[in-house]
Amino acid sequence: MVVLLLITLSLQKMVVMINVCDERSKEKVIQTVASCSGITTITMDSKEGKLTVIGEFDEMQILKKLKKRWQSAKMATFGPFDPKKEAETAAAAEKKKKEENERERERQREREREEALYRSQSHHDTPVCPMHHHTTIVCDHDHGCIIS
Repeated sequence: MVVLLLITLSLQKMVVMINVCDERSKEKVIQTVASCSGITTITMDSKEGKLTVIGEFDEMQILKKLKKRWQSAKMATFGPFDPKKEAETAAAAEKKKKEENERERERQREREREEALYRSQSHHDTPVCPMHHHTTIVCDHDHGCIIS
């Protein structure tokens, strides 16, 4: 009797938090991950220190390779990759970002209106102190005198 075991791998998504200090280090991280088999997508956000890997891969192999060179590497999330859910999440994030940008533009327009109003208001009714002119004369005599 022959038993055939069929294992189907589905797409997985792993997010690893890793500190990189420059563009060269980022490239090395990506190259390290790319050397593993089954990877379909690799993205890295250097500012957030977030490496995202998508594909049919062994997560422990990737993490082990990363930890050899970058001890700070820590798996943040791991699970199945659902393209539909990812698209919805990305669309929601994009919508939120657009709304925040619009609110910021509205705040900027309000600040500009306030500045324009302030500049347009007449400040002529504010009393102006008259300028006083002082003249000082210094004599070069032996006893010295100063007249103001």
